Amino acid sequence: MKFTSLTMRNWRPFLGTHRIDFSTDQGKPVTLVVGANGAGKTALLNAFTWALYGDFTNGFQWPESLVNFEALKGDPLAEAFVELELEHEDNKFRVRRTTDARRQVAGEYELTVTKNGERAVEDDIYRILPRPLKDLFFFPAESFTTANVIQGDKPGEGTSLDIGSAIRSLLAGDIYDRAVEDLRGAISSEALRPSQKYNDDTVEAARRAWEQARAELDAAEDRRDKLPSLLAQARDLASKAKKEAERYNPEEIRKWELQYNELKETVSGAEQAVQRAHDLYVDLARKAYLHFGHHAAESAVRRLDIAEKAGLMPPRIHDSVLHQSLEDGRCALCQVDFNDQARGRVEKLLEHVTEHAMAVLGLETRSQLRSHLDRTDREIGDLRGQVASLALDLTVPGPPQDGDMKMLQSVLRMCIDVADRMVTKARREFKEFTDAQESPIPAEGNSPVDIAMLKQQFVDRLEQESRELMANIQKAIETERDKLGDYTRKSKKSDGHKRKTAAIEILREVKEFFDEARKGLNKFGREDFQKAINETYTDLIAKNYEIRVGEDFGISVVQPGSDEVMPLSQSEKVLLLIAFLGAIARLAPQYAEIARRNQQFQRTGDVVTSKDIGFPVVLDSPTSPLDDEYEALAIQKLPHLLPQIVIIVSQKSLDKWEEMAGHIGSTNIMELTSLMTSNRVIRWNSKDHIYSTQDNGVDRARTRMTLIN
Repeated sequence: MKFTSLTMRNWRPFLGTHRIDFSTDQGKPVTLVVGANGAGKTALLNAFTWALYGDFTNGFQWPESLVNFEALKGDPLAEAFVELELEHEDNKFRVRRTTDARRQVAGEYELTVTKNGERAVEDDIYRILPRPLKDLFFFPAESFTTANVIQGDKPGEGTSLDIGSAIRSLLAGDIYDRAVEDLRGAISSEALRPSQKYNDDTVEAARRAWEQARAELDAAEDRRDKLPSLLAQARDLASKAKKEAERYNPEEIRKWELQYNELKETVSGAEQAVQRAHDLYVDLARKAYLHFGHHAAESAVRRLDIAEKAGLMPPRIHDSVLHQSLEDGRCALCQVDFNDQARGRVEKLLEHVTEHAMAVLGLETRSQLRSHLDRTDREIGDLRGQVASLALDLTVPGPPQDGDMKMLQSVLRMCIDVADRMVTKARREFKEFTDAQESPIPAEGNSPVDIAMLKQQFVDRLEQESRELMANIQKAIETERDKLGDYTRKSKKSDGHKRKTAAIEILREVKEFFDEARKGLNKFGREDFQKAINETYTDLIAKNYEIRVGEDFGISVVQPGSDEVMPLSQSEKVLLLIAFLGAIARLAPQYAEIARRNQQFQRTGDVVTSKDIGFPVVLDSPTSPLDDEYEALAIQKLPHLLPQIVIIVSQKSLDKWEEMAGHIGSTNIMELTSLMTSNRVIRWNSKDHIYSTQDNGVDRARTRMTLIN
């Protein structure tokens, strides 16, 4: 998919009609748009989102004022429209959204979609660019400093973009979402309720208990589905509030943040110690058989050793020799005939000689038992070492070097008790700290520090809810299953009831299937996204980092082969964010193809992305937060990120971009005319071009789009 052109008429500062033709040359993938502050860079970005979705990026101001002010002065009925043309799979689409002074206040508009010149519908576009992609493919400047994607470095950080929803949308996962909702409705439908004529208090009580359990499960699952988006929004707001608080009182917010982090890390460390102790205890219980099997194996080896010393294993002479001698009546070795006394000695010897195959088996068994003992010793030794390490960390007396399983169990019990007390204490101190900071929502104009603290506390509550929710859902599933089983058993005496409960069971199983399908899409999509973001980040910055994507699509950057989290500079975080956007753009066309072929569960999880294949993104000032070194690096790499990329920049970055002119297929200037600006020109390709013009006759800023290359 590629954008071909964008046409705007009377859209925000763009008086009259303006058109941008995007570069579709993969050798020159960049369309560059240069504009001064106030020229309408954010308005240009939102021209894309409004045309496609009738919506705007975060932070877009005055969404009810879209028609150009000067156009309305000349004609109160003047309209504004944005028309975006794009190509996808040999089809040409045109999306045109129009409004006027009256309709814009109510958010009303007229939408026209065509495909290959014929009338189409909005969904034809959403199948290519689903709504959840809006915040990923059209990225405003301020988000490059506030939209953190790294998980866990500081309060407010973590994925503030709902990547899970975007991936499911690309894979047509909304099919499964709708199926689950429909099945929920079917299970609770009137058709499956008992007839009003039927009256059995026992059955009715069981049915009501099941319905209550069903409602609680539905509510928990619905909350689970909504939490990722809520958490992403909360993190975004907390991060922006923190930035504002730092400008207001950096020392106060840093002091609060330092103590906050220390207490939160203490809680996390204590919780990890508890988990570690419980995991070891479970491991110890699973390996309890080693304690008993060890003694049995040692006893067997001792018995086999005695047999060997007694000459029974292996035998000094093969039993077949003795049998042959007795059969022939003479020694098979020296050919001397037996007398009665010699025959008696051979018969007696034969009684003490073990059958040869059994003797060999005895030797093999002893070898296996000794290997088992060695392995057991190593496993017990490893457990002993882990218990000793945990005990040392918790300042609990450790086990002796030869401590047996019972001793290890005793030490672990002490460790669990100590760790539980640590968690209780750490959580109490953390709660006391956050409660002490909590205050009512401040009135407008009050301390941004208070606002930042409240926003962060809301993130913490959502994160805690997210951690607890899966366990709660599992309990709700078990409760609902038990209540349905009870309802089914008690309603067996009525054939009508039996048919309805059987239908409920079937619908419930189908719903569980679609739930598992949704989980599968998340799992495989996460695996693909992790590979893609590692590839895109490597393309942008040559550092030996490994990016991991968690179950909630939270991102952490670690040392390869370890769990050690790498501290990143602000510049590295911005590059990580660009890689984040590039990764989903590279996945988009492949996922669209997978969804079209209904191969979601055959191909996802094993998708290989390429910088030569990807959907376009529109980035407003992506390098503005970077220092000079990283900005130069990013500008060198961005043209190689995707087959098409639209980048809106200011004059500040122009010199560095001109060095990459060979990769730029279209260069445009947003010429600003304003009462408050100054007369400026910019130089591109050895020519001067108007950048801004001061004009006392202009009431508000006015912008003209000019192609210069």
